Amino acid sequence: MATAEASTVFSLEEKGRIRYHLGYLNVQPVLTIQLGVPAVSQTGFLVEAAMDRVPVSQAGFVRRLLSILDMTEQRMLDCQERLAAKELGEITLNPDEPDLLEKEHTRWARRLGDFLGVPINPYSLDPSGAGRRSLSGPVIH
Repeated sequence: MATAEASTVFSLEEKGRIRYHLGYLNVQPVLTIQLGVPAVSQTGFLVEAAMDRVPVSQAGFVRRLLSILDMTEQRMLDCQERLAAKELGEITLNPDEPDLLEKEHTRWARRLGDFLGVPINPYSLDPSGAGRRSLSGPVIH
C-alpha cells in the first residue's frame, strides 16, 4: 500500500502571494469574522484548504507559478513609465502593453487556480474581469 505524501508547509508570505494573485483577501482574520463565522466566500475556504494540501513534490511548481505572476506584475509596473511616450527613437511602443500584461497575469493566475483546484475569486473587482467568471455552468438535459 502506498503511503500518502506529506503536504507542503508554505510560508505565510507565500500563502499571502497565492491569495493575492488569485484575488482573495489578505487581511487579519479577526477583521473578517462576523458573529463568530468567517466572512469570506466559500471559494476562500477552498483556497485555504488547498494551500495546506499541496504535496511536497509539487511545491516547486506552485512557487514557479508565483514567480511568474510576480514577474508579470513587475512588468506591469515597469510599463507604466513608458505610457507617457508613443515612440522612443526608432522604436514604437505598444499602447496595449498594460492590457496585454494584465491578460497574461490572468492567464497565469488561472493556471495557479487550476493547479490548486480553486477558482479565481469570483467576487474580485479586478478590472480584467478575471474574477467575474460564473461559478455555475449550463444545465444539460
